[in-house]
Amino acid sequence: MVTASSIASTFGQVGMTRTAAGSAANAATDAATDVAGRSAASRRGRRAAGGGGGSRAGAVWRRRWPDVGVAAAIAAFAFAIAALQIWRVDEISPIDEATHIDYVWRIMHGELPHRGDTYTSFTLEEWSCRKQASVYNKLPECGVTDRSQFKVILENYNAWQPPGLFAVVAVMTRMGMAVSSLDPVTLMRLSCAVFIAVGLGMVYALMRMWSLPRGLAAAVALLLLANPFTLMMATTVSTDAPFLVFGVLSAIVLTRELSGRSAALLALVTGACAGLVKTIALASLVIVLGVLGVIAVVRLVRGSGRWWQPLLTVAAGASGAGLVTLVWGRYVTAHTPSGWRNLVLGQNNTEYVGSPLDEWLPTLTDVFGYTAGSWEGSPVMTYHGQLLTSLAGLALTVVPFCGLIALRGRERLLAGIAAVGPVLVVLIVQIQAWVREEVYFPTVSARYGVTLIPLTALVLGLLLKPLGRRGQAVIWGVCAVVVVLVVADVMGIGRVA
Repeated sequence: MVTASSIASTFGQVGMTRTAAGSAANAATDAATDVAGRSAASRRGRRAAGGGGGSRAGAVWRRRWPDVGVAAAIAAFAFAIAALQIWRVDEISPIDEATHIDYVWRIMHGELPHRGDTYTSFTLEEWSCRKQASVYNKLPECGVTDRSQFKVILENYNAWQPPGLFAVVAVMTRMGMAVSSLDPVTLMRLSCAVFIAVGLGMVYALMRMWSLPRGLAAAVALLLLANPFTLMMATTVSTDAPFLVFGVLSAIVLTRELSGRSAALLALVTGACAGLVKTIALASLVIVLGVLGVIAVVRLVRGSGRWWQPLLTVAAGASGAGLVTLVWGRYVTAHTPSGWRNLVLGQNNTEYVGSPLDEWLPTLTDVFGYTAGSWEGSPVMTYHGQLLTSLAGLALTVVPFCGLIALRGRERLLAGIAAVGPVLVVLIVQIQAWVREEVYFPTVSARYGVTLIPLTALVLGLLLKPLGRRGQAVIWGVCAVVVVLVVADVMGIGRVA
């Protein structure tokens, strides 16, 4: 878990190379000045246009309603694909899904889990019937809830996580149970699919904020379905389901600041909401706030006006995230039984042998590509699906570095953040594990960095923006092939034997 103190440590200990830092800072300052001027001119133009508030609102709606329709269509398509996969894959995901199901079920019945609590009978029954491939031989036959028959850890080891997402999913599940006959676990999964669907619509909106053509913005958003984490988190009960939402919000915070507009309130709300879900969901926001801190220092040194504005956003974001993290941490500590022992400590992490830096160095590239550590059920494990995963990982790795070469100004700054972001995520994870428990992760799951995917997708869109109609037609051809392969994967066509 990334705590407020570990965030501070991260800003103190993580640095870019001299060249990357210099170019990013210069690009940020120059771009911010240019954008601020254009933004002011735009505002003067709108005021000169005249008209009452109602007419202006109507004009904005007429200009934006096609975008609303496209975003809704993208969200609806993603939800339909996720629903199909939920119908086809019954198995419990090994990525902590049993603990998440148990957490939601407890909230649905008016309680919070605490450290030391074992799974409810509902969770045990669902687990025994749906099965889980990684512990298949350790689970009893369907319907058994006798704890002695389960040869697995029966404590909900994720009871310490904040209740934000679980509470929302619990409410959505209750609503689904009131209007349908679907079982609770299916409804929990469909609730997570809603977050992914909304997130993809927000990715499209982010592209349009940067003036990408509608067709190109829609194609880039749909291409994210090729990343295995997108559908994995849309079809399982996962605390990572809002990763696109938080990634887009962090990118908007940066966008507003580069445009000369304050993003303090948005940073405050984003930090608090992400902190209520899980602290690693703060990764993209933490990195953005760090960049804004560098921008403020560069402006101060250069004597630029309003150099302090980014610092207000940094303070707001850190306050929102830090306060929530602190309060929840106090609650968890107060409700932890004396003598409690972490049963999963050492399963994914290990003690240091050499110096911390020696142990961290081999893991610095683990998050690149954002595909390592993903999971998919056997009914949807196909050969072309594995090919898509490999190609998506390659593209998400290469795109930021292409952006550093081809883009300019504030667009190059975005590429720089996307390029070094995966390394910073690894350091955030490793430093917090070192501070909290003096252990490290031999392998850092790419899942910890997925909130950076929207920013990487934006860099891809900016690289493709200069393409003419023929170029965009080619992009849509590639997108169509990807969508067809995703559908075929979900249908199990070409399934791995």
